[in-house]
Amino acid sequence: MIQTFAPIASLLFSVALLMAGHGLQSTIVPLASKGMAFADFSIGLAASAYFAGFVLGGIITPHVVVRAGHIRGFAVMVSSMSAAALLHPLVSDQYAWIFFRLITGFSMAGLYLIIESWLNEFADNTNRGLVMSAYIIVNYAAYTFGQLLATVAEPEKFFLFAIASIIISVAVVPVAMTKAAQPAPIAVVKLELRKVFRISPAAIVSATVVGLVQGSHVSFAAIYAVDKGYDSLSQAPIFAAILGIGGIAGQWPIGRISDRFDRRLVLIVISLFGIAGSFAITLVEEASFASLLLAGFFIGAMIQPAYSLAAAHGYDHASDSGYVRMAAGLLVAFGIGSSIGPTVTSLAMSAWGPEALFLLPSVALATLCLFLTKRILTQEAIELDDKDDFEFASTTAAIGAVVTPELLSEEDKYVVVPDEWEASEDEEPEEAGQEGKEPVQEDSQDAQPSAEPA
Repeated sequence: MIQTFAPIASLLFSVALLMAGHGLQSTIVPLASKGMAFADFSIGLAASAYFAGFVLGGIITPHVVVRAGHIRGFAVMVSSMSAAALLHPLVSDQYAWIFFRLITGFSMAGLYLIIESWLNEFADNTNRGLVMSAYIIVNYAAYTFGQLLATVAEPEKFFLFAIASIIISVAVVPVAMTKAAQPAPIAVVKLELRKVFRISPAAIVSATVVGLVQGSHVSFAAIYAVDKGYDSLSQAPIFAAILGIGGIAGQWPIGRISDRFDRRLVLIVISLFGIAGSFAITLVEEASFASLLLAGFFIGAMIQPAYSLAAAHGYDHASDSGYVRMAAGLLVAFGIGSSIGPTVTSLAMSAWGPEALFLLPSVALATLCLFLTKRILTQEAIELDDKDDFEFASTTAAIGAVVTPELLSEEDKYVVVPDEWEASEDEEPEEAGQEGKEPVQEDSQDAQPSAEPA
C-alpha cells in the first residue's frame, strides 16, 4: 500500500488543494453574484462559460503540454485559475465575471488532464483501480470541504476569494518539487461526436442531458436555497454540498446494479426517481431545512450517477482501441449539455421562480427516458458477458476528464506522449518543441465498435 501511494502522495496533495479552492470558488461565485444583484441571466452565462471553458481546455491543453511539459503546463493552469479567483472581487462587473469563469473552466480541464496523465504513468494493471479510486475520493472530499468553507464569511467579501486564490496557488508547490519523471501520456480530446454517436447514441444523448441537469444544479443550488429563504452564509453552501454528497453515495451501488441489468433501463429508473425527488423538493417549506437536505441528498444520489451509467454503457460498445475516443466524446457531450443548462435554467428561474431549477431539468430527464425507451425497444441489450464491469474511476462525472477503463496506450492515435522539454538558453522554443507539433497521426480506419449501436 505504501509503495503504491508514496510516489503520488505529493500529486494527491496538490489535487486536494486544487479541489478545495475550486469547491470554495464555485460556491461563492453564484452567491456573491446574487448578493451583488447581478441579473440571473448573467449568472447563468457565467456558469455556462465555466463549462464551455472546460471543453476548450480539454481540447487545447494537450498541445500546451507537448510544447511546455507537464510541470510548466500545470503551473500555467494554476496561475491562471488563481488569478481568475482574485479578479472577481477586484472587478465588480457581471460581464467580466463571465470571462473569469471561462478562464477557470479552461484551467480546470487542463489540470485534470495533466494530473490524470501523471497518475496513468504511475499506475499499472495491478494497482490502477486503487490509484484512481484514491484520486477520485480525494477530489470529492476536497471539493466538498471547499464548499463548506463558504460558511465562514459573507460570499461577496474579498476574504473568501483571497482564500480560494491562496489555496489554489499553493497547489503548485508539491508538483513543482516532485521528482516524478515526465513525460507521461496524455489524452487528446477531439470533436468527433458523430463517430462516437454512431457507436452508442444512448451514451452520448444521456451524457448531454445529464450535463444539462448537473450543470444547472451545480450552478444554482446555492442560489435556490437563498431564493427559498435560507441563509446565504450558514445554509446555502451546505445545500450545494449535499447534492454532491448524495452523488458520492449513489455512484457505487447504482453502478453495480447496472452491471446486472440493461444500463439503459437503470438510467430510466434513476431518472424517474430523480424526477420524483425534484417535484418533492419544491414542496419543502423554509422551516424544514433538514427536509431540504434530505431531498437534495436523494436527488444527488439518483441523478449524479447517471453520467457514470452513460459512460459505462458507451465503454460496453467501444472496442479496446476506442476507449479514449469514447471518453473524449462523452466529455464533450457532457460539456455541451453543461454549457446550455445554466443559461436556460437562469431564464426559467427568472420567469417561473426558483422551483424551475428542479422542474426544468425534470423535463429534460423525462425526454431522456422516452429516448432510452425507444432505444430499448429497437436495439437489443448487450449480453452480460460482453459488458465491462462498472469502474468507479473511468465513469465519474465530477472528475470529467479523460479517464478510461484501460491504461492509456502510447500507440493510440488519441494519446500523445510529450518529449521532456529541456530548452537551453540558446535554444529556440520552436526547436525544443518541434517533435510535439504533430502529436496525433490519423489512422486510415477508425476503430470498430465491439457491439451494435445502442
